[in-house]
Amino acid sequence: MPERTNRRDNIVDAAAHLFVQNGYDATSVRQIADVVGVTEAALYYHFKDGKRELLEAVISCQIPDLLHVVEECEGAETLQDFIVQFGQRMVALNPNRLEKLRWMVMEFPRMTGDERAMFHRKHLAFQNRIAVAVERFLGDATAAKTMAATITCMVFGYGFLFLCLDLQSVSDVKSDNIIQLLAQGLAAATR
Repeated sequence: MPERTNRRDNIVDAAAHLFVQNGYDATSVRQIADVVGVTEAALYYHFKDGKRELLEAVISCQIPDLLHVVEECEGAETLQDFIVQFGQRMVALNPNRLEKLRWMVMEFPRMTGDERAMFHRKHLAFQNRIAVAVERFLGDATAAKTMAATITCMVFGYGFLFLCLDLQSVSDVKSDNIIQLLAQGLAAATR
C-alpha cells in the first residue's frame, strides 16, 4: 500500500509541475504519466476522473500547508500579533508554493464552473479557518469573517505584488515593515 500512496503523491507532484510549466489545458494525462513513469491506466487507477481530479488534488495539496500556517499563529496574544505572525509565515512560504498560487490565478479564468467552485470551496475553508482563529480577539463571528477576508486580501495582495512580480528586488522597503504597518492598521480598525 505505501507504494500506491507514494505513486499517487508522485502523480500529483508531476501534475502540479506540468500545470505550472505548461498550463492546465496544455498538459495531457499522457505527459503526466510519462513524467511519473507509469501508464495512463495506472494514472486512471489513482485518479478515476483523470486530469480534473488531478487538478483538485493539486489545489487540495496547497490548502493543508496554508492551514498549518494558521495553526502556527494560534499562540498569538493579540490580533496584531496574529496578523504579523501570519504575514511573516506566508511571506516565508517555499517559492515553489508561490509559483503554484500564481499559476492558479492565471488558470482561474479558463477553469470550468465546477473547477472554479472547487477552488472557491478550498479557499473558503482556508478563510474560515482564519476567521475561527481571530474570533477570540474580536468576540463576534461576523467581524471575524470580515477580518479573515481582509487578512487574506492583504497577504495575498502583498504576495503577488512583492513576491510574484518580484517588487521586493527593486523596493527598499522591508517586508516586515509592511506587515507590521498593515497589522497595526487592521488591529486599530477593530477598536
